[in-house]
Amino acid sequence: MPQPDALAPRPPRGRGRPKRSAAENELTRLAIRQAGRQVMAEHGYHGVSVELILRSAGLSRATFYRYFNNAQEVIELVLQDVNDRLIESVITAVRQAQGPLQKVEAGLLAWRRWGEETGPLLRAIFAEMHDAQSPAHGHRQRVLDAVQTELNAAAAALGRRPFDPLQVEAFVIGVEYLGYRFHFGPDGPTDSAWARTRQAMLRLAVGLLGGALEWGNARQLAEVLDISLD
Repeated sequence: MPQPDALAPRPPRGRGRPKRSAAENELTRLAIRQAGRQVMAEHGYHGVSVELILRSAGLSRATFYRYFNNAQEVIELVLQDVNDRLIESVITAVRQAQGPLQKVEAGLLAWRRWGEETGPLLRAIFAEMHDAQSPAHGHRQRVLDAVQTELNAAAAALGRRPFDPLQVEAFVIGVEYLGYRFHFGPDGPTDSAWARTRQAMLRLAVGLLGGALEWGNARQLAEVLDISLD
C-alpha cells in the first residue's frame, strides 16, 4: 500500500537552468571584470565594448547582461579596484615608515610595486588619466586628493603649513611619468633603471615638497638619501 507521502502532489518542476549559487555568481562577475581589464589594457577605454569583453571572457551576451548593464560599468569597477590598491598601498607604506625621508622613500617603492602588479593596464591608465572623457581621469583625481591629504597631515605633524595643491600635483605628475618610463621605457624595469628613477623622484620630492630647511641642507640631505647633486 502506498505511503501517505507518495500520494501527496509533487511540487512543480522549476523552469530553466537551476539557480546559481552566490559563489558561482561572484566567479562569473570576476571573470567579466578580468576580461574587461584585459580589453582595456589592449584597446584603451574608448576601444572597450561588450563584444570584446565577451570574446575575452568566453561568455554569452545573456550572461553578461545578467550582471552588468554595459561595458562602462565593468571598466569603472576595474579602475576603482586598481586605484584603491594604489591608494591603500602607498598610504600604508608611508604611515608605517619612520621619519619624513623614510616616508617619501616608502611611498615611492609602494608606487613601483603597484605599477608592477598593474602590468599592461598601466599603459592605458597613463594614456587616459588626463582625458576627461575616460574614468581613468576621475580615479586619478582620487589618488591626487589622497596624496594631498596625507602630505598635509605629515606637514601638520611637523608644524608646517599645508602644501600648495599645485606643487603636489606637479610632484605626482612627475612621479607618474617617471614610474611609467621605468616600466615601459627602453631600458626596461631593471635595478639600474630603478636607481636612476629613484634619484629623479627623490630630487623632485626635495625640490617641490622641501622647504628652506631641506634646501639649506641639500648636501647633507643628499648623503642621507644616497642621491647625487651633480
